[in-house]
Amino acid sequence: MLAKIMIIRPLNLFIILLTMYIFKLGLVNLFIQNSALNSLNYFLFVSATIFITAAGYIINDIYDIKTDSINKKNSFSGNKLSIKTALTQYTIFNSLAILIITYVSYTINQIALTLIFILTIILLWLYSKVLKSTFLLGNLLVSGIIATSIINIFLFDILPVYNLNPSSEILLKVILIFSFFAFITNLKREIIKDIVDIEGDKAINANTLPIRIGVKTTKKILVTLTTVLIIMVSFWQYFQYSVKKTFFDLSSFGDNINQIVIWGTDFFSITYVFIIQILLFCFLYLCLSANFKQDYIKLSLIAKIIMMIGILAIPVFSISYFI
Repeated sequence: MLAKIMIIRPLNLFIILLTMYIFKLGLVNLFIQNSALNSLNYFLFVSATIFITAAGYIINDIYDIKTDSINKKNSFSGNKLSIKTALTQYTIFNSLAILIITYVSYTINQIALTLIFILTIILLWLYSKVLKSTFLLGNLLVSGIIATSIINIFLFDILPVYNLNPSSEILLKVILIFSFFAFITNLKREIIKDIVDIEGDKAINANTLPIRIGVKTTKKILVTLTTVLIIMVSFWQYFQYSVKKTFFDLSSFGDNINQIVIWGTDFFSITYVFIIQILLFCFLYLCLSANFKQDYIKLSLIAKIIMMIGILAIPVFSISYFI
């Protein structure tokens, strides 16, 4: 029973659930009046996303039996879980996801959006079957799917009422920024996983990044990606500084000007982003000094923590904006 549960990575699914409700309750509901998805349909939308993700984990483990047995993390060793049972779970989860998302798409008159979920199922199968062992393509695909899960919030919940809400454009920009942050962060984690699993991947003649170009060069790519995130956060910090500077320059013209506050630019938000920047520099330092498998396992955990702290910026910014 435990194997049936662990194969779908319940902690990761909970993080997805938390992330999607952070966007809904901490951003969309605060700035969009009468968004496309009501509470029930948003719950169904999230459920479909979780079902597809769980199915993706299952099919990945099925095709990864040999690699994971070498890396000592296989779900099927010792008859913990049969492949037949896992395939049944995989089929049920994907079927439920398609049925649910078809209903949700129909209720918002956007039935074509169902194709996004169908395509995701196909891509996750292709990733597990073929693309995971290819040079970089599998890493990009998984990271892109994760980023798309955030963009889907806009497509399902905001796009159908885009012209009815003046905040739609700025929310699109915010969602795109966070989806890019998620893409780069998860791309780093995927590359780190390839470094950790290098022995098992060699056994199946995989063509992953560390096998193809070596761990040392792969580490340079991780450093580059982290630097991209640091620069990205720096641009946001510059925006915060510019807004605060303008705010203080205008304050002398009247008390009413003092009521101007832009989301994500108050003192508490500035401090929060500064903490994220510090964590990114810590990750960069640890990445440069990483030499052993255990070092990269820690880096993967730190990357996940940075990802969650980054997503939690949404409720932090919103709470400090409204209080």
